Amino acid sequence: MSVLTGTGALARLIVRRDRLLLPVWGLLAAVYPASIASSTAALYPTAEDLRGAADAASANLSQVATRGPVFEASVGGLTAYTVSSAGAMLLGLVSMLLVIRHSRVEEESGRRELVGAGAVGRHAPLTAVLAVVLAANLVIAVLMAGALIGAGLPASGSFALALSLAAAGWTFAAVGAVTAQLTQSAVAARGMGVAVFIAFFLIRAVGDVGGVAWLSWMSPLGWTARTRAFAEERWWVLLLLLALVGLLAGIAYRLSARRDLAAGLLPARLGPSAAAPGLRGALTLAWRLHRGQLWSWTAGFAVGGLALGGAVSGEIEDQIKAPQIMEMIARVGAGDAEPVDFFVNYLLSMLAWIIAAYGILSALRLRTEETAGRADLLLATPTSRVRWALGHLIMAVAGQAAALIALGAGAGLAYGAISGDLGKLPLVLGAALAYLPAAWVMTGIAVLLAGLLPRLSMAAWGIWVVFILLDVFGMLGQVDESVLVVIPFVHVPWVLLGQVTVAPLVLLSAVAAALGGVGLAGLHRRDIA
Repeated sequence: MSVLTGTGALARLIVRRDRLLLPVWGLLAAVYPASIASSTAALYPTAEDLRGAADAASANLSQVATRGPVFEASVGGLTAYTVSSAGAMLLGLVSMLLVIRHSRVEEESGRRELVGAGAVGRHAPLTAVLAVVLAANLVIAVLMAGALIGAGLPASGSFALALSLAAAGWTFAAVGAVTAQLTQSAVAARGMGVAVFIAFFLIRAVGDVGGVAWLSWMSPLGWTARTRAFAEERWWVLLLLLALVGLLAGIAYRLSARRDLAAGLLPARLGPSAAAPGLRGALTLAWRLHRGQLWSWTAGFAVGGLALGGAVSGEIEDQIKAPQIMEMIARVGAGDAEPVDFFVNYLLSMLAWIIAAYGILSALRLRTEETAGRADLLLATPTSRVRWALGHLIMAVAGQAAALIALGAGAGLAYGAISGDLGKLPLVLGAALAYLPAAWVMTGIAVLLAGLLPRLSMAAWGIWVVFILLDVFGMLGQVDESVLVVIPFVHVPWVLLGQVTVAPLVLLSAVAAALGGVGLAGLHRRDIA
């Protein structure tokens, strides 16, 4: 029997299991650059406007750190500058998580051992997931290039940008394959992968901000930007990325061949024989399970808040005083507001969507514990289902609050320091916290699905993506307002623009509580697993 026997069947199984996630992820990634290109063309209609925007972006060190350099003052060049970093994150992190989900998670749950009892080769599972994820990135690249060409951009630059982002997805899929071999815990494998991504991001950011070209070339995220889409493309850079993918995949296969099934190369640390007093309750156990994620997200958003506030410098003020931006301000009902305040509040709203994802991730831990069989063991004790679920739910909503506080405090501190008015700190903090009830609604949706429709619990991610797309296109005036009422974030007042209304926040909190309550009631009544 070959080491690749059964690869095709396992690949088809992966596609079937992720038949909702793959299309939603692909659609979001494919249309995102084209939407940015259309917005850029509308915001900067003349060559002079484009040159001014490019100069302002290059002069803003915070934007250079988060997005990279601008290589061409054109619609395509600014589109590549805007989406390169975010697109690499979207394709790279999702690809890495998918590989870990269908490799390490399968071994941790015991399903890989059952599959291995059939006619399946040693490397078939890893090959199957790599093949699916790499093929998905390639399909996304083709769709992305087609959308960019449809938006009026040159074909050469469109394919260069799309393939560079796909290469980022391939690279971190290979990183995920390596980390999945190192540890027997899926959580640790994800943590290692995210740490590698952050390290590469920081190396690229420091190199670009400091003008140290060789340092930027030390990061594959620097390579994706240096394909120079729409600016005399460097196709040979893609060969470097493909070589790196091949090297990492080869390392993953070599490591896989040297370890036992369900084990990692790094030895697992054994815990104490008896639980500490602080772990003898449902809430304290949930804290133990969630604390690493909570601290890392909170620290990350504190840094992100500082970067957000630091991006508001004198150079950006003229850049965002375009007529289209003023139309967006009028659309949210604050026509006399300062454009910079709108810019900060808008970025807070976008980051709040990511914090909403934290709540979904934490709430769906209920389903993970259930399918892994650990919930059965816990519920065999006097712990009730609702009490067990409330522990995870409390950590989800508290984690969202902590992340928003960190984001608002960091952004308010940096924004106040740059503007010379630290009185902005409580306003920015309040603007961030205003999104907390809306984030809770997304958590409530996840709890509702996990409690009533557990097999469809992953649909919470699909709802999250659809809501984001509607929100973004609604802000651009491309979606009717009657459709936008279903989005919880649309009802959040823009505090920095002078909108201070409590009623929508109370209503959103009540909706979140109702969704969570119905979900907990469903969990109480249905069978486990």
